[in-house]
Amino acid sequence: MSRIIIIFATLIILFPSSGVSVVDEDKSKFPSFSPVSKDSKEPVVINGDTVEYSETGKTASATDNVVITYQDMKLTCRQAVFHIDTKEVYAEGDVFLTQGQNYFKGDRMVYNMDTKTGTVLNSSVFIEPWFYGGGEKAEKVSVNDYFIKRGHVTTCDKPQPHYRVQSKRLKVYLGDKVTANDILLFVDKVPIFYFPYYSHSLKDEHPGVTIIPGRAKNWGYFLLTSWRYYFNDDFRGRVLIDYREKRDFAYGVNLNYRIPDMGDGILRTYFITERKSEGWTWSLQDQPKKGGQQNRWRAALRHRWEMDPLTLGTFEYNKMSDANVIKDYFMRDWQRDMVANTYASIIRTDENYTTSALVQKRVNRFDSTVEYLPKLDFTTRSLKIGPTNFYYEGDGSFASLAKKFPMPSDLNYFAKRVDTKNQLQYQANLLGWLSLTPFVGTQQTWYNEDLERESNTIRGSFFTGIGMNTRFYRVYDIKSNLFDMEINKLRHIISPTVSYSYKHRPTVSRDKLKQFDGIDTIGFVNAISPSIENKLQTKREIGGKLQAVDLARFIVGTNYDFGFEEKKGGRLSNYNLSFEATPYNWMRMLANSTYNPHVARFESFSFNIVGDPYGAIGTTGLSETVYTDIEKEKWSYGGSYRWNNNVNSQLEGELMFNITPKWKFTTYQRFDIKAFASGKKLINKPGEQEYRLSRDLHCWIGELVYNVSRNSGHTIWVMFRLKAFPDMPLEFERRYYPPNFGTLLPQTIQRRIQ
Repeated sequence: MSRIIIIFATLIILFPSSGVSVVDEDKSKFPSFSPVSKDSKEPVVINGDTVEYSETGKTASATDNVVITYQDMKLTCRQAVFHIDTKEVYAEGDVFLTQGQNYFKGDRMVYNMDTKTGTVLNSSVFIEPWFYGGGEKAEKVSVNDYFIKRGHVTTCDKPQPHYRVQSKRLKVYLGDKVTANDILLFVDKVPIFYFPYYSHSLKDEHPGVTIIPGRAKNWGYFLLTSWRYYFNDDFRGRVLIDYREKRDFAYGVNLNYRIPDMGDGILRTYFITERKSEGWTWSLQDQPKKGGQQNRWRAALRHRWEMDPLTLGTFEYNKMSDANVIKDYFMRDWQRDMVANTYASIIRTDENYTTSALVQKRVNRFDSTVEYLPKLDFTTRSLKIGPTNFYYEGDGSFASLAKKFPMPSDLNYFAKRVDTKNQLQYQANLLGWLSLTPFVGTQQTWYNEDLERESNTIRGSFFTGIGMNTRFYRVYDIKSNLFDMEINKLRHIISPTVSYSYKHRPTVSRDKLKQFDGIDTIGFVNAISPSIENKLQTKREIGGKLQAVDLARFIVGTNYDFGFEEKKGGRLSNYNLSFEATPYNWMRMLANSTYNPHVARFESFSFNIVGDPYGAIGTTGLSETVYTDIEKEKWSYGGSYRWNNNVNSQLEGELMFNITPKWKFTTYQRFDIKAFASGKKLINKPGEQEYRLSRDLHCWIGELVYNVSRNSGHTIWVMFRLKAFPDMPLEFERRYYPPNFGTLLPQTIQRRIQ
């Protein structure tokens, strides 16, 4: 049959007959309608092998190979009846409706093209970003809301999904959430879990349920589970229910919340009643008090409130049962050395000044903490004085201080302090290429008492100095693709910097003051700090355009102290050397070292290299992309070497590569060439090894992980990750974290006046 095209628009009909049937092989004789209504300038286009129009009923009927298009919608089926007045279409037979990336399929459909609502029988649907579903009846009740009766939801696009969540009533709020009542979780055809109610945010990349079984030396067999809950965008989180053979059950609740006009935050809690079991022992400070059991727990709250565009408030509370609970159960937090202070702060930043208020209190008696009850601070920016090149900077603060030492020590310090600092600076440019910045200032501090409990102690200090810097460069007309490095001209930039700082000996020595923070430690300074930066730049094609990139940077600097307190004579400090290179857009190298000229040897050295040809190089773990698409990353690597003279020497690295398109292997290694542990010196000892085998299971990523640690022994666990939800709430696998590239500054080694 030939195809006939008829264009309809609401309320305006240009065909005079009450019934028309068109079946013709000569397309040049097809009738064509393109009316435009007063309500819409965009017509509904109907294609079909047979199209009939009824003026009396104001309907258009189409059969066989029917295609109806309107705006971003496209409907295909075998038969359709379109009502022109209401823009409602009745479709039957292999119905398929697409709108953007979303689609509906079914046996029969009633759909309103104007309101974009309708019903599909025996349906299957896809709704962005990941939602596949189907059921007895699917309804689109509004532009963004869907309802599925006696249906299922999944992230698997197979006709017979590998898993599904089945429910009598499913609701999908596009761009918001999915909710369901009385649901069963099926893996293949086997029911696994029952939930009376389930809600999942479409904005959340965490899976609804996470279950990780395994075995560890200190835990025995374990099962770690995480269960997401979602009330709305403002209140959501997860419930943790864990079991460890050698330590019993543990429970936790995490809450991510947002209070309108008052900020957002996260609450984390965890509790376990440990029982002593054969095969492991408590550390000395964690010995149980009675019955061979000990309660261990953690409660942490962090709240952030942007009061207005200039004012930020932050509150953090961290309470723990003992000093080692974070290390034992939250390895990721412990590895990142997260701050566990309890404080509240308000910071207001203007173009001319910054004011802040800080209250910090110790809540864990095993911590050493400086308490601020409170600390008030006011700092000006560099303020230009009239039509001159003079600038003023000032700082003033008041603090009620307490230095608390870990219990059972009762050696605590208390003091009140007022500190002011004022500096006058002049900015000049000589000969058009040399920048000079001389400065002079004074710092005055009042203490209600000193270390010997003498009251009303005032300390004064005068400081001055000058900074000098310039820049030279030359462009070399070099175009080369040697080793595929893509060189389009080279610009060599040399930036020497010299600063001189002098701070007169304070009127009160630091040895006579209680020490709380950096304000109390100031002393005599008479030093010059030279440094020089060499930079190579080239242009590379990024995003279809040639852009300047730093090919390599090398910075070397030192300090020369002309005298130390009561000592005479000068002394050259260690040389600080930093090197960063980007030979390719996907490779970064960073090296730092210190050299002691007095003994002619290096004191420390570190080197990092990262390669990731299929993704962006950042500070996140190199293996994260394996969880969303196992074929996306073919390989990547990262490694570091850290050496400190007579202290330690360590290698660390991670390598990830595809064995086959469906299998990926990742390994993490930490090797101690020299280290100290438990008072013993270790030579050439593995610190930790981890091996991860990942398998693409279509909508899942399955992982088998084996870890060997000097401290924790052997651990093995199994994980299944949904590709739609790559983030994992249970984070204890080991990764290599590269440093922050692009942060080298010539002033890194410069001594600053405090």
